[in-house]
Amino acid sequence: MTDEQWRLLRRIIQGEKTTPLPVGFIIDSPWLPNWYGITILDYLSNDELWLKANLKAINEFPDVMFLPGFWSEYGMCTEPSAFGVRCTFPPNEFPHAHKIPLSDGDIDSLPSPDPRTDGLLPFVLNRLKLACPKIEDAGHQIRFAVARGPLNIASYLIGASEFLTLLMMKPEKAERLLKKITAFLSDWLSLQRETFPSIDGIFLLDDIIGFIG
Repeated sequence: MTDEQWRLLRRIIQGEKTTPLPVGFIIDSPWLPNWYGITILDYLSNDELWLKANLKAINEFPDVMFLPGFWSEYGMCTEPSAFGVRCTFPPNEFPHAHKIPLSDGDIDSLPSPDPRTDGLLPFVLNRLKLACPKIEDAGHQIRFAVARGPLNIASYLIGASEFLTLLMMKPEKAERLLKKITAFLSDWLSLQRETFPSIDGIFLLDDIIGFIG
């Protein structure tokens, strides 16, 4: 996001009215690659193509706020990979994180990942570090620490149905799982902030919360 867009977003969050009405939406791997004319695998595995696709978006739509902007990710495999899940990367389909065969008695044995070294997280950070000078040359800054939320990650670790069932039947075990994931996420978000001092926001996505009344 540009400095002007960031100031505008802060005013919106604080409840100020703005004219004209601002436009913004999430921009990420599900639609950027094919829109740019490359495969999803190319987008995820080639830092140069990833950067060019994001630059094309901000140049073609300069008045749009893209959230979080220059999102370095590997789809839903990003955070679960740090826990050791098997990840599948088809040539032009979304990556998939396979659940771990895990009984509720094994929750305490789940690793406590180090975001500095584990899974795909070092690649996420390094891509941003390599691209940061060109991002800034384009007039933008890295504004958000980004992660999937704890319920979302839990559903990928043990399965969505299994996790929702665990919430209903054994809430104390679900709480232990969520506490472990939340501690990891706190470390991961903090590491992003330490790496990029321009970060002043948190972008946390958790669609599983919509299943809970």
